[in-house]
Formats: sequence, structure tokens, C-alpha cells
Amino acid sequence: MDTPLMIFLHGPGQSPPAWQDVVAEINPDQPMVAPWLKGLKPTEHQGFSIEGAVGAVLDLMEARGATQADLIGYSLGGLVALRTAIEYPDRIKHIVLISTPMVPAQSVLTRQLWIARLSPSMLFKQVSKEHVVAALEALVSADMWTDLCELTTPTLVLAADGDPMGRASAEETASHEVVTKRLLPGNEANLLSTQPALLAQLISDFCGDFLD
Repeated sequence: MDTPLMIFLHGPGQSPPAWQDVVAEINPDQPMVAPWLKGLKPTEHQGFSIEGAVGAVLDLMEARGATQADLIGYSLGGLVALRTAIEYPDRIKHIVLISTPMVPAQSVLTRQLWIARLSPSMLFKQVSKEHVVAALEALVSADMWTDLCELTTPTLVLAADGDPMGRASAEETASHEVVTKRLLPGNEANLLSTQPALLAQLISDFCGDFLD
């Protein structure tokens, strides 16, 4: 496969259809896939780890016959994309990190984890409580800032201007020479649902001109 495979990686509490509105804006001739993050699929019970999710991304590329990929990740999916690019720089052409806490705000994430642990299981619709808690635990413990010095893959960092955690991470990572920062209007961290057309345009412009 000559054209890099676009792989869309979801965040905690989400499922692959979270990308539906974004993907719908991209030319269907562009090879694309939105998989479950390994360890978060409802039928999986082995637990989540960023390392396991990275391995699954490489397995997916092999299964699709893709020698290179563009990784687009939201939140936890962004951390998986970053780790994959650092460990396999020859396989990843671009990465796009959306609302990704590169330097986690421990107080905010810990509060989200505390709320998830106390919430009844019936409130979790797309992803089970067990899987959401595992994903949030991974976010709380992650700190990718120290890994950025190894990053050589062109990277686009997107965050809502009114999202304090996303904005702080975007501004700190923008000092890296391979990182391009873009702050979008609004207060919502979940840009997938609030600005899918703009996200698709920015992804297309950065990775290649694949829009209709």
C-alpha cells in the first residue's frame, strides 16, 4: 500500500464510531480504519496498557498491508499514537494529537477517575465502567513529556482554546521543532463531536489533501 493508512484512535469512554462524523468528511478513497484500542473493547478482559495498544496498531498495519500510517488520536488515543511514533518512526508518517494530555493535569484526571469509580455501572453505555476506569488510570499515570525529545515524526497538536488541560499541553509541546500547534475556538475538549468538519480539514491539510 503506497498511501499511508489513516488510523483513528479513540479516547476513554468512547468507541470507534466516535470518529464517524470526522471520517465522513474525508474522501473514501483514502484508506482509513478506526479500531478499538486494545484492552478497551467490551469483549476483552486482559486490561489496558499503552504498550499493548501500540502493539495492536502495528498488528493492524501488518494485517492491512500498510508500510506506513498516519495516526490520529483523541486523548488516550493520542498518547498511543505518540508512543507508536516514538518507537516506530519509520512506520509512522504523521501524527495528529487531539485534546491529548501530554503533561497530565493530575488533579483534573484524578477527579475524573474518582468520579468514574464511584459511578454506577449502568451509566456506562458504549464502554464498560471497568474499561473506562482502566483507560483513565493509564492517563493519570502517563507523562509523555519526557519522551518528546525522541520524537521525529511531524506532529499536529489540536486543542480547544477554552480547554485548560488541552491548551496547556498544546502550548508546551509546540516548542518541539516537529510539532505544529493549532487552538480551535470553543470550550469543549471533545472536538470530535463539536467540530468534526474542521478537524477533518485540518487532518487532511496536515497529512495530505484527501478531502472531496
